[in-house]
Amino acid sequence: MPDLPEAIPVERPLLEIARMVLLAVAVCVQFALGGPEFLAQTRLPGFRPIYAAVYAVLALVGVVCAVYRLRRVSPPAVVVGAGVVVLLACSVAMSASLPAEGAPRAEHWSFGLVGWYGIALLFDVALVRLGLFLLVHAAVSVGPVLAVGSLPDLTRMGVVTISVTGFQFGVAMTANLIRIIARTSARSSAASERLRVREAAAAASLAEHERRYADLRHTTVPLLRGLASGALDPRDPSIRHRCAVDAGRMRRLFSESADVVDRLAHELTAFIDVAERHGVHVHLSVRGTPRTLPDVVRHELLAPIAETLMASRATARVTLLWTNRRVRVSLTCPRPDPPVAGPRTEHVTVTESTTDHGVWTETSWRSP
Repeated sequence: MPDLPEAIPVERPLLEIARMVLLAVAVCVQFALGGPEFLAQTRLPGFRPIYAAVYAVLALVGVVCAVYRLRRVSPPAVVVGAGVVVLLACSVAMSASLPAEGAPRAEHWSFGLVGWYGIALLFDVALVRLGLFLLVHAAVSVGPVLAVGSLPDLTRMGVVTISVTGFQFGVAMTANLIRIIARTSARSSAASERLRVREAAAAASLAEHERRYADLRHTTVPLLRGLASGALDPRDPSIRHRCAVDAGRMRRLFSESADVVDRLAHELTAFIDVAERHGVHVHLSVRGTPRTLPDVVRHELLAPIAETLMASRATARVTLLWTNRRVRVSLTCPRPDPPVAGPRTEHVTVTESTTDHGVWTETSWRSP
């Protein structure tokens, strides 16, 4: 079969880019946008140590996400769960420490930052769970304003919350759409590649069948012409052997079109049937679980066995053995007279042992 290029891995690069972009957004929000505001707050009289602690913890969440993103792997569920707990704890801590007035709470750097890190962390989970996280974070932030804030404060906080959280959820929906498109594209690419492989396999199988039919024309047609003209004597043992060999090849070729689980055993029984029609008593033993073999390997496994079996005149024993990585076909029969020169093979190993009383032939192939 001709070599085919592998399917282009569309899904993984797209998802990696989306993950890195979302993490980069969160990092930029923290250090480029929120960093100057945080440094300015450290000089104000109302600055509290909890602000610095939350800022450092959020930076640590970004570092953990970056480690997994740079390794091009998704964080384990345990890490994601712990990260969500940490982010919500930061949200609760900041909500409890900030004043209930809407302006400072709504404009604080921590409000949007927790949401962005949540999106970066929860990219690989269901969109519903990500939306639930954003909803809980918004509720925690708005809760104190609902309890003690004035109507203007509540209005300001509501506008900011809807704007920021709505925008973040829209970004999450876009990322989810990218994931869906990437996976759909990957499935389409894989299906197209499987179709190309099947087409190439069918073309290779057709070419192999045509080649073998051509080989039969070179051997069978002259044999039939000789028998029809009387130039060949059907009583001659060598002519009978040639007839049996060609009949076995034809039976094998015809049997390849059958839809069976074990094609190797099916083709093996095809030429065993021909041998038995010529008076050979064959005992066949099949063991193990069959699997699909390349056509050329299947042909080379059977060809030496068929040549020797067709030359046998008495009894024979054929064994087909399947193991995890190897398949073996062996034949034990009386020594043919005259001896048979088996066909050359390129992909299988042929072992033969001959004594005065019999011959043992084994073909084997090990899967890579």
